Amino acid sequence: MYLRLAGDVIPWIAFGIFCLNLHPDHKSMAKVSGSGLLLLLAATLCISLPAQTVPDVFTRLELKKPNQGIVSISQDANIRNLVNLHLQHMKTLRGVMGYRIAIFSESGQEANKLSEQAKAKFISKYEEIKSDRVFDYPFYKVYVGDFRTKSEALKFLKKIEYEYPDAFITPPTMISFPN
Repeated sequence: MYLRLAGDVIPWIAFGIFCLNLHPDHKSMAKVSGSGLLLLLAATLCISLPAQTVPDVFTRLELKKPNQGIVSISQDANIRNLVNLHLQHMKTLRGVMGYRIAIFSESGQEANKLSEQAKAKFISKYEEIKSDRVFDYPFYKVYVGDFRTKSEALKFLKKIEYEYPDAFITPPTMISFPN
């Protein structure tokens, strides 16, 4: 993968071209022309410098791990590039679409304190499951889990339905990337 700096380089190229045409007399134009060309050369080299990147998902799958089998993936390079491009795009979104479960939603003077207690009670039993406390005027709410599919959310809802009888699955929303 190569570092693409086109958005950062274009202003420098425009500046270099501007410098080339800045002075009408030939002596100073030669000096600016040389520095402008040097600037253009440096900007061009920046476009194709290899960037240090994290190994793509396929490389991580193919890494040999102790006490595990060997994974070998044979596919067209365009598929690998397309999947990596998709993952890169998803990282800019700061998450993926998924489901959460609302276990608490109340308003009133005591709602802030009660929401803290509800979150603490949940964390004490399910510390591996992500939980968030949100104030959505006038309600304090507690959401738990980051589920990619509705069936995953339903499975967990069934697990907690006796402790949280009013819990429900929220409409699809942005959730954190799975580990």
